[in-house]
Amino acid sequence: MHCGVTEIASAAVLGALGYAVARPELVAFAWLAVLCVALATIDLIVYRLPDRLTLPAYPVLAALLAGAALVNSEPGRFLRALLAGAALAGGYLVLALIRPGHLGLGDVKLAGPLGMALGWAGWQSVLLATVLSFVLCGLLGAVLLAVRRAGPRTALPLGPFMVYATFVVLLVTPGQ
Repeated sequence: MHCGVTEIASAAVLGALGYAVARPELVAFAWLAVLCVALATIDLIVYRLPDRLTLPAYPVLAALLAGAALVNSEPGRFLRALLAGAALAGGYLVLALIRPGHLGLGDVKLAGPLGMALGWAGWQSVLLATVLSFVLCGLLGAVLLAVRRAGPRTALPLGPFMVYATFVVLLVTPGQ
């Protein structure tokens, strides 16, 4: 993943967000997008989502969304974003505890900031992106099984699918 692929992906995501979201929350979404391009790249290469990147995302994104809520006079939206982040991280934690080794704690930690961004857009966005991430990962797994490039126990990194689903949903439903 060299030769500027990460930089090109970051620029593409920022450009699409800038086009679709012309509101104060664009700063929060753009910051999260750049972070998520890096996280998805790392997860694809080493199957890890490092705490050094996921954990600081909570306060930074919360502060950026709080600023957007102040500018927009939308405290309810900010509260929903915080609740959605907690709910999504909690849901992923439950899944990780039910099936240890099948869902990484990095995915659990990433779910919180993604849930905050999705919660800003609305509860439907949280649900849609969550389902979409698992469906896309499952479809890739099925394709890899069908072409014999993976076995039943082959692990796939979920983080890139979580990131992709989040930003697809934010791009198609930015103004809820």
